[in-house]
Amino acid sequence: MRIRRLLGYLGVTASMVLASIVLVSSPAHALSTRPCDPNGTTASDANVARRLNQTLTGGMRGNMTAYNVSCARTIATVINGRGLPVRAAHIAITTTVVESTIHNYTAGDRDSLGLFQQRPSQGWGTPEQIMNPVYATNRFIDAMLGISDWRTGPIGRICQDVQRSGFPDRYYTATNDGIAIANAVWAITGPEPQVGHSITGDTYTDLAALKADGTMWLYSNNFARDGGRPYGDVRQIGHGWNAYDRLVPADATGDGYTDLVALKPDGTMWLFSNNFVRDGGWPYGDVRQIGHGWNAYDRIIAADATGDGFTDLVALKPDGTMWLFSNNFVRDGGQPYGDVRQIGQGWNGFDRIVASDATGDGYADLVALKPDGTMWLYSNNFERDGGWPYSDVRQIGQGWNGFDRIVASDATGDGFTDLVALKPDGTMWLYSNNFVRDGGRPYSDVRQIGQGWNTYNRIIA
Repeated sequence: MRIRRLLGYLGVTASMVLASIVLVSSPAHALSTRPCDPNGTTASDANVARRLNQTLTGGMRGNMTAYNVSCARTIATVINGRGLPVRAAHIAITTTVVESTIHNYTAGDRDSLGLFQQRPSQGWGTPEQIMNPVYATNRFIDAMLGISDWRTGPIGRICQDVQRSGFPDRYYTATNDGIAIANAVWAITGPEPQVGHSITGDTYTDLAALKADGTMWLYSNNFARDGGRPYGDVRQIGHGWNAYDRLVPADATGDGYTDLVALKPDGTMWLFSNNFVRDGGWPYGDVRQIGHGWNAYDRIIAADATGDGFTDLVALKPDGTMWLFSNNFVRDGGQPYGDVRQIGQGWNGFDRIVASDATGDGYADLVALKPDGTMWLYSNNFERDGGWPYSDVRQIGQGWNGFDRIVASDATGDGFTDLVALKPDGTMWLYSNNFVRDGGRPYSDVRQIGQGWNTYNRIIA
């Protein structure tokens, strides 16, 4: 079915095969491509390709072009248009990395065609249909959705279940590049942010609020549906939460639904997993212990520092040292936060630290506040920064000591994390953010969006 079979077990990649065919064939027989975007490539495509060529770690490093990005962008746009999370793009684009090195080829092994090297003889469609990237992507996604664990299973295996390749291992080795490329183009399509910012699984961050009696209340949000007034829809979703002294919202499982990591006073950590659709709209009914000894840390922040779609934890000790507990739920066999290393010091100079992808690049930044009310942005691009996040800092505001609570929440659903701030009088204020639109100065646009929130002792997003 695929071009990769031309060299079988010799271990030569599809891109090498394709390049060889083009070089040795006459022009009449050389493999050709068709545009993925009928409007061609853009300056943004070229910029993304340039950045990816420096940050990818697999076979696509140094080989990305504006054309490749336009094809990946087209795939992501189709997936986003279907209301699916970025993980679906991770799977689809990983597949095209292996099958066609993200080219819309007019030929291939036997009758294979297009980005996914789908075969008309195997029922994927007519040749003309398969050469249409929108059609081809939709056919791939239709097959992927038939796999019950596509949201949580290993990406390489999901690709194989759809494609049924003779060389399934190649999807696993291409996964890191596929994820990085998908994350990069996902921002271009204007979708939801990186996985793990919504209890209900859509692109708008919800809020969970807890009363002193231990009851939990869900304030769901769809900014477009609700006419720009988030958090007007509320219902109780649990009780007994006062047994935990800390609750951290974290998509530990990487399925697009925000889980909760809860800590008891004895230092044990418990994972309350959530899949809002699977669980019939009642999150946090599935719980198990995943760790102990966490009372050595006085602050724990959920932040996808590594940008892989699985929320990591950033923990601070009283001495001001910062520790990264990285997480890849699939790689780690369902036991997150076993991999730890120190990534900083001197953080006890801040009285509040909030994880916020202010820059909208898929890597969680940190917004830190000093007692004098100044706000500081510690930006992060884990690949660009060589695996050492939060070394780039600048002041982005002042006067924030007028709020007693600040919650990072992409309330507007544009992929740039906003801030929801609460005053002691119970009023709630939305500091919206679009880092590109606002010229790199987030959180200057503010308006009141609610009141009466001082009836809750904890609010999490």
